[in-house]
Amino acid sequence: MIESISLLFIFRKSNRFLLCTLSILFLFSCESETFNNACDTKSKSYFETSILAASLGEKRHPCYPDFTIVSQPGLNVTSQFVSLTEAGGNASVGTSSTVQLYLGSEPKENVNIQVIVSNGSYVTPSQTSYTFTKTNWSTLQNLTLTAMNDTIINGTRTITVRLVPSSTDSSFRLEERMIQVEITDNDKIIFITSVGRLGTLGGISGADNICQSEANCPVGKICKAMLGDSFNSLRRASVTANVGDGQIDWVLKPFASYYRSNRTDLIGTTTSASLFTFNLTFAISGSSSTAWTGLSSDWTNNVNSCTGWTSSGVFGYAGDTGSNTSTSIGFNSFGCATSLLHYCVEQ
Repeated sequence: MIESISLLFIFRKSNRFLLCTLSILFLFSCESETFNNACDTKSKSYFETSILAASLGEKRHPCYPDFTIVSQPGLNVTSQFVSLTEAGGNASVGTSSTVQLYLGSEPKENVNIQVIVSNGSYVTPSQTSYTFTKTNWSTLQNLTLTAMNDTIINGTRTITVRLVPSSTDSSFRLEERMIQVEITDNDKIIFITSVGRLGTLGGISGADNICQSEANCPVGKICKAMLGDSFNSLRRASVTANVGDGQIDWVLKPFASYYRSNRTDLIGTTTSASLFTFNLTFAISGSSSTAWTGLSSDWTNNVNSCTGWTSSGVFGYAGDTGSNTSTSIGFNSFGCATSLLHYCVEQ
């Protein structure tokens, strides 16, 4: 079978215009299973012919004039990379992202799409199957992928979502599509500083710098001090006791699980307000010592915070690192000339 497409070109030569017609001939052999058979959907020629026809404005394939070409033949997906995080949802799920599926040409029979996730404990799809018909084949169908919020420090993971089409239409291009999904972990560590220091920590920023320089701060991560500052109001966990309102630059995150520096002993999982409820599963440290916090036992800023962690002549509030109760964040005041540890939190 021979089909031709004529293209009209106008060339300018000096002050004359030349009208030229270029005819492109397509030779189609409808014998099955041939490499250059433009009527065989598995051949290279079929794909090239479809692309050329679409680029020339043709919406009908020469071999299948009853079926419309919209874009790449077969299953199409609007995005093949999705970035998700465990944070941003609730205690069970993290963020979600939606991609859309559609067919590039009208099928003769229904096309079914199976959604296969390589690890369902990390990501769940909104549907596990889709069906495209002669009437809805070009309609965008939504696939929402949602990260699962676990309680394990497992870092950033990448999984694959396979979209597997099937149909009794032997002329339809049944190629799988793949979506790569990256999930960012929200589970972190809390540790105490290696040496004690006076309450003159250099303010909140100075205390943060100390945490950042600690060996237990993971490489490439940011670590900040779990300190309240009642003097300058630069860091605050809660205005109202145990509520978590009015937070300023607070270092704990919502629905996140925090571990000791060994990454195996779970201290606790925070609430939606980014606070621990007591008792903790494990104390922040395996041994009891005293650490500057500037926090009362109900998460509010204590009035004693060494004048914003800059003065040694006043008092600062501190907690017990070996306690799993509310005394871990605050139990007594100490002179700011005392050398104490402080807590550091991975961000």
